[in-house]
Parts: sequence; structure tokens; C-alpha cells
Amino acid sequence: MLTLVIVESPAKAKKIAGYLGPGYIVQASLGHVRDLPGSRAEIPEQYAGERWASLGVHPETFRPIYVVPQSKRRTVEELRALARKADRVLFAADPDREGEAIAWHLSVLLGVKDPVRLVYSEITREALQAALTQTRPLNLPLVAAQESRRVIDRLVGYGVSPLLWSSVGGKLSAGRVQSAALMLLAQREMARMKFTPATFWTLRADVLTRPKFVATVTHVRTEDHPEGHAIARASDFTEGGVLKGGADVLLMTDEQAKALCERLDGQSAIVAAVEQSETRSRPAPPFTTSTLQQAGARLKLGAKEVMDLAQQLYERGFITYMRTDSPVLSEEALTESRRVATGLFGEDAVPREPRQYATRNKNAQEAHEAIRPTGVNWKAPAQTGLSGNLLALYTLVYQRTVASQMHDAVYDKTVVTLNCGDAILRAQGRVLRGAGYTALLSSDEEDAESQRLPKVMVGQVVPLKVRPPEGKRTAAPPRYTEAALVQAMERAGIGRPSTYAQTLATLAARDYTRPLGRALAVTATGLLVATYLARQVPEVAQAEFTALMEAGLDDVAAGHTTRVAYLRQFWTQGLAPRIRGAGDDPPTLPLPHLPGARLRATASGVKLFRDGHSALLPLEALPAELDEAAAGAVMAGTWKPKKVRAAKGTRGNALPGNTRVRAGQEWKDRT
Repeated sequence: MLTLVIVESPAKAKKIAGYLGPGYIVQASLGHVRDLPGSRAEIPEQYAGERWASLGVHPETFRPIYVVPQSKRRTVEELRALARKADRVLFAADPDREGEAIAWHLSVLLGVKDPVRLVYSEITREALQAALTQTRPLNLPLVAAQESRRVIDRLVGYGVSPLLWSSVGGKLSAGRVQSAALMLLAQREMARMKFTPATFWTLRADVLTRPKFVATVTHVRTEDHPEGHAIARASDFTEGGVLKGGADVLLMTDEQAKALCERLDGQSAIVAAVEQSETRSRPAPPFTTSTLQQAGARLKLGAKEVMDLAQQLYERGFITYMRTDSPVLSEEALTESRRVATGLFGEDAVPREPRQYATRNKNAQEAHEAIRPTGVNWKAPAQTGLSGNLLALYTLVYQRTVASQMHDAVYDKTVVTLNCGDAILRAQGRVLRGAGYTALLSSDEEDAESQRLPKVMVGQVVPLKVRPPEGKRTAAPPRYTEAALVQAMERAGIGRPSTYAQTLATLAARDYTRPLGRALAVTATGLLVATYLARQVPEVAQAEFTALMEAGLDDVAAGHTTRVAYLRQFWTQGLAPRIRGAGDDPPTLPLPHLPGARLRATASGVKLFRDGHSALLPLEALPAELDEAAAGAVMAGTWKPKKVRAAKGTRGNALPGNTRVRAGQEWKDRT
């Protein structure tokens, strides 16, 4: 008996064919084989006269027009010929909604009745043999969910994009996921432009014991606060740079900081308290799509690069399916990860019971287990024959999975409180007592308590040598990196594992975002698009609305509602009336960090208006990076791009231009 197995990619076909052997033909469909028309030329003749034909979807019945693109016609004909020769056809596309839809489209085109799915989450001989004994019918609710998503994308994109063409200009695009992601970025960019830095002081002293350690002044005793008035620190300020409501802290001047340091320098302090406790650091869960993309930043890889590499590892049989939002491991994975850990570090490396993790994402589908090495006998990184970034990414997956089953790291934490005159100082440190998972994988937690404190006793007198006071300025909210944006999208319920990387690519392709170091800055076009959407079609840009839509798609996938009922609620009764009522007035956006300045979309491009004058804003100019001098150069037509370093984005950074400044020294405001 001859069996035709259809997968998406040639690399996967070659790998699977090697495992299945004689009696099987494994062929690639090269992804989707049918889709909505991409141009008017692709619209079938029978629909050409319909007013809605250019949409590719009937906006009332939601009946889609599916066509085989020119680039896929030869592939379809080859698959039809193979299907006619085969005794049975197994559709082995990826185990998600997209894969289910690919299988359905293929079954229609090949004329296969009662299509059968071959489903697996890893490409190994054992997994494929098991899958062959557990084939299943096509999951039509999953197909309906994918079709609903595709119809929504078309209706939203074709409905909103023309509004952007007439209001902002250019061949711009909008979409349910990309617009919500753009709004997250634009809100952060606006917060940075509205930000006003606040100054505060950090006072430290070396405690001259053996060994010496560093203590920080945390409180100052005053008449009103005899027990001590807390000194302001970075965490006391909002992201806008102002003190949080109800924060009763001492915001010291440079004169006060200098005077306090002079009073403390060379004095002796008394140990007022010594507190000891145990702290633990728990290993992180195994990787999901979003956390793998975030971890990829350590390798200096973007989200798309991570997914391309993960796709290769999956197709070559090294890791399980890489589009998942579940951190759960199968029983065989739990057993193998514990075996590897004990082989490396002994029987005491793992707790008595396996660790199982649950997702914190309320919108997670949890259709597949976490990303992990394949099989029941995992290859150590050195045994894979991989190199470069493929090896680096596999190593991350391997170590993270094994470490997730190991013990917590255990620390002995010590906090010492010192009194010196009117100042209260505090020092803390911790010492690793049980390495746990950190024997394999370093902790993701910033170890700010790593100094080792000597044994001191309450009442002991210790000398101080004060360090120069550190003048600090609160930093603006950091821009999103690709990894941070993916994390924010996941938390907000925007998109799904299969869409994160593509969304980032679309934002860049439309010139809505531009890389600034490792961060994503929003262009003038991106800010004006976000402004227009927020005013005219706010639902498209709201994370809550998009998350609600994703939850509705989950209901369709689970069979709780029909595709048409869902689309009527979402489109007919929801977005369609809003889009019909949207205006096309060019959006205007004030720039809060440049008084009197505003951006406006015009027929010739984005212009900067100020003091009754206007000038075309160069495409390379990022609005949030304009200062007074740069804005003046734009107005004069002399602006030139310069190499700009990405902002560190860490709250509580030392003053720009000075890591430390002595009290009384003039602030440096260089940016």
C-alpha cells in the first residue's frame, strides 16, 4: 500500500521520509496552497462583477473567495498526481490552526473525502510511529477559527487601510494585531516625550571591617521623623518622573547630600541590627514561543531570527514544535530532563516530585507542550553536530528544560542596619548555600545582593569611609525591545505565538518602527497612524478589543460558537459601523517635549509645525529624538542624521554625562 504524506516544507519532508521508509511518499505543499485573492487579477470571473469582489469576502455572508496563487499551481498539480497514485493520503501539516487549515484546503483541492490528519509535535522516528497509530479526522472547528481570523484580517485591513491612505498618505496598512502592537509602542514613545526627569541622591559608605562592605544611607532622623525619614530612591517615582502619591520620602538637595556626607565621613557607626533569612530562586519554566524569543535577545537575535532558527531545529528533529504558549512538559520529557540533571549533578539534583508549570496567560490555547529537545534520549549540545546560532539556540532550549526540573537555588541572606549620628545605613548580601538549578543555568534574577558580609554583632562599632554622593536622575520609560514587545503582547492577549514575529516584521516594513540600538523607536508615520486610529477607529488599536477577539476565535476553535455567528458579532455589529463613520482628516500630534511643536500629515509628507512656520520632516528623523537644536535644524532645512546610541532605559540611571557627581557640581544635561 502506498501512502502520500503531505507536509509544509521540503526540509521537513526529507527528514520524515527518512524515518517512514518504503511505502511512503512525503511531499511538501510549501505552506498554504489557497488564499483570498491578492489582487483584482486573481478574482475568478464568476465574481468579477460583484461589488464586494475586491474584498475577497462577502461582507454580509462572510463567504470567502479562495484561489490558488500562480506560484502554487504547479505544486498543486504535482500533489494531485501523487494523490491519484496513492492508496491513502495523510495530511501532516503543523499541529495548529494554520496547519489544520492547510490540510483542509489541500483535501478540497485533491478531492480527498474524509481527510485524515497525521499529528505530531516532534520529528523523531518514535513520535512519527506513534502518530501513525493515532491518526484523526480533520478538526473542522479549528479550520473555522483560522478562516475567521483570515476573514477578519482581510475585512479590517481592507476597511481601515484606505482611511490611512487618504488621511496620513502613502500605501500604509492597518490590522487587528499590528495596530494594537503599534499602539503599545506609540504610548511608550509619547510617555518618553512627556517625561520630566527628577533628581535624587544615593549616599554610600565603605564599612571598614575585614572584609569591608558597602552600606547605603536609607533614612535620616529629623525632629519630625525621630525614627528616620526615608531618602527618596528610584522606585519612589512614577514613570512620569514625579513622586508617587503618598510617598513620604526625603528629596535631598545637593547641599543636604554634601553636608550629610561630610558629617559621616571618618565617623564610627554602631551595628543596630543583624537579620538573617533564607531566600530562594526558582528555575524558570521551559520555553514557550514568547519566552524563547525573549531569551534570543541574549544571543543578539531578533524575534524573526529566533523563529527561523527554531523552525530549522524543529524540521531537523532537534526540538519540539516551536509555536506554543504552554510551559507544560509531557511525562516522557519530565523523566528525561530529570535523568539528564541527575547524570550531570547526581541524584540530589532534582526534587522528589517532577515540577510542572502552568501558564499565567489567561488567553493561552495550551494546545502543545513547551519547546524542548525531542525524543526520549536527548542529545547534549556537544553531540548534535550543530554550530553557530543553531547550536546556541538549541543549548538554550536544552539547558532551560533540564534546569526547570532541578532544585531551587538557596541563599543565606543577611541585612545589617547601622546607626551613625542622624543617619541610618543598611547593607545586605547573600551567599549561595545550595546551587540548585544555577549549577547548570545562571539565574535570570539580577544579583544586587551578591556582596559577602562579614560576621558582625549588634553593638559593634565599625568605622566608615564615605564615598562621593551619587547624583541621579530618573530615566524615561524604556522603549520596547523586540523581546519586551512580544512579552507585552502576550500579556495583553494581542496575537498568538504564530503571529508575534510577523507582526514585528510588518511594523518595520511599513516604516512604523525603526531600530535604535536594541530598542524599537516609533517613526513620525507610526505616531500619526496611531493618532488617527485612536481618534477614528479606537477599537482596532485597543489591546482589550484585540484580546476579546482572540478569545472569540478560541470559542470558534472549541466549537462553542459558529464562524458566522462570531463574525456577525465582531464585524457586522462591531467594527463595520465604526469604520463607515470614520473621517479622513489628516491627524495632528503635539510634541510635548518641544513646546508649540506639532506633527501633521500633509500631501507632501509629515511636516513639523512651530511658531507659525512648517517644514518637511526628514524620513530619518525620529520625533522623540528631536531636541531644540535638532528641531531648529529641521525648520531651517539643515537637519542631518547622526548616529544615536539607544537609551539604556533603566530607571535610576546616573546623570547623563556623569556616572557620579560630587554634591554642588553643576548638572550635566547632555543627551
